Amino acid sequence: MNNPEPATNKNPGPGGIQMTIKKLFHPLALTLIIACSSLPGLALAEVVCSGGLNCTQTIRLTPGWNAIHVKVAPVNDATEQVFADFVDGSGAQISSVWTWLAQRAKVDFIQDPDAESMLSAPGWLRYFPPAAPQAFLSNLFSVQANRAYLVKLEGSSEATLSITGRPAVPRINWQPGEFSLTGFHVDPANPPVFSDFLAGSPAHAGQSIYRLVGDQWQQVNPSNTVIDSDTAYWVFSDRGSNFVGPMDIDLPQVDRMEFGTVLEQLTLKLENSLDVAHTATLQLLGGAPGMFYANPDPVSEQSWLPLGNGLAIPVGAEGESRVPLGVRRADFEPDDFGQTLEIKSTSGARWLIPVTASAPQLNSLWVGTVTINQVSQVHNYLRTCTTEPTTLEPIDADGDGTVDVEAEAVIIGSNPGSGSDLCTDAEGFPVSQSSELGAVAANFSFRVIMHRESGQVRLLKDVIQMRADNGRYVLLTDDSLVPNFRGAVLRDGELVGRRMSTMAYDFAGDTLAMAGGLDGVLTADIVLAVDAPTNPFRHYYHADHGGDGYEVTRRMEFTFGSVGEGLGANYDVKQGTYREVISGLHKEQIVAAGSFTLRHAAQIDTLNQ
Repeated sequence: MNNPEPATNKNPGPGGIQMTIKKLFHPLALTLIIACSSLPGLALAEVVCSGGLNCTQTIRLTPGWNAIHVKVAPVNDATEQVFADFVDGSGAQISSVWTWLAQRAKVDFIQDPDAESMLSAPGWLRYFPPAAPQAFLSNLFSVQANRAYLVKLEGSSEATLSITGRPAVPRINWQPGEFSLTGFHVDPANPPVFSDFLAGSPAHAGQSIYRLVGDQWQQVNPSNTVIDSDTAYWVFSDRGSNFVGPMDIDLPQVDRMEFGTVLEQLTLKLENSLDVAHTATLQLLGGAPGMFYANPDPVSEQSWLPLGNGLAIPVGAEGESRVPLGVRRADFEPDDFGQTLEIKSTSGARWLIPVTASAPQLNSLWVGTVTINQVSQVHNYLRTCTTEPTTLEPIDADGDGTVDVEAEAVIIGSNPGSGSDLCTDAEGFPVSQSSELGAVAANFSFRVIMHRESGQVRLLKDVIQMRADNGRYVLLTDDSLVPNFRGAVLRDGELVGRRMSTMAYDFAGDTLAMAGGLDGVLTADIVLAVDAPTNPFRHYYHADHGGDGYEVTRRMEFTFGSVGEGLGANYDVKQGTYREVISGLHKEQIVAAGSFTLRHAAQIDTLNQ
């Protein structure tokens, strides 16, 4: 289609330039004043995000008609709330707000703005203040992101409109052979000219662009007209297109990055439509911790690096770059993560992307592995306990030169002096004469299963994951409840439950309450009665089989430490040191030690429901 040109033979003169634009405008349609920093008296807009998901777009309104392009989704999008400060009867006031819906009308002409004439023109939604006589004609009830609006400011003084809301990702659906009223997401610190910004789009190459200055349409020169940040222009497209700028970004969820409660990483794709390379810079506004990018060094031990103050990504000519991004929930547990990711290109494009994640307290199933690599030498236990001074220094509390609190001595072990009993530490573990336990001949590993509900951790022997009739998943430790639910996985053509179990320990009942939590020291005291079926003295091949046997007790201690690597570190992956003392198998207690790793297995808060 040929470009439409101004119809200079229609309504000539400085106050009434009128142009023919096929299939778009109506003689009574509204003209727009487009903000341009190089022209005096026009609206200026900018979006600033200091942190979180709320950004503020500040727009300078001048007396008369102002065209603005809204780039944030207002917290309260009701039109009367967005413009509340301009319809309250005090200070600067507006007389109307308009927006164009191209799908509602295909019209031929455009002329200078006139509210009374526009009321009869199809394709426009309007808002009038409650005190205006035309208020009952209002049909513009909300203000949306990525839309252009015409605002009529009364009086003779400038005013400032601030809109706070969630940032919006640029999206434009260009119709073939038509003008679209739209703005562009450009970097206000590096605004490009139209010819550079649109160079990568065949649909817009050499096409017409118009703005309004002094209430009159003017065609711009694309090669020397700088795109004003967050304002609207009439731009012609000779074919259908989704072009938004020289840099396009393919997001996993189209208009956001949403990690939810499960996802650890998402990959975005940066696409360059220009025939020259450019660099994109990623930055989390506000500098909140918790977001990481994949380390490009394949031999580095650290696979994820904090996004920090910025990450520069080169994008080749007409090429693309993939950027894996992740969240570490331990950095914002137990809260929700909501931040704005800014991506700027040296080509002048700017994107503001909402990023969200949730880090609830994991009241759920944990499955892990204990690895034993040390064991005590029972003949090397300490029976003569000693005392040592604490590190507490004498204290002069009142500053009078006299000691108010003496340095104290503490007893190492529970059996001071000589005797046949073992010396034990504060946790009840026997004290060895040497500082370290002896290494085992070969490491021994076993599975542990735990469940946390409302802060209470329980040790499990086995658990079955099933499904209720309404589709929710359940965890069962009571086998009698299995017939009440359906299977969770398909096996040999049938739905069956998913069972997780361990043979490493046994106790009476289905669960065993543990002391402590998943962020400090967690202990479990297991008592295996003399007549327990799994008591080793009841084993058929044991020398004492048939005798009275002995009660066997186990004290298990999990001391949680920091996990330094990985996105799930310290949140859904936990590690630490393990100790255990076993009584009843030998005339002396046996101490074993090693390490453990726990992994989050299912987000199901309650057992047997």
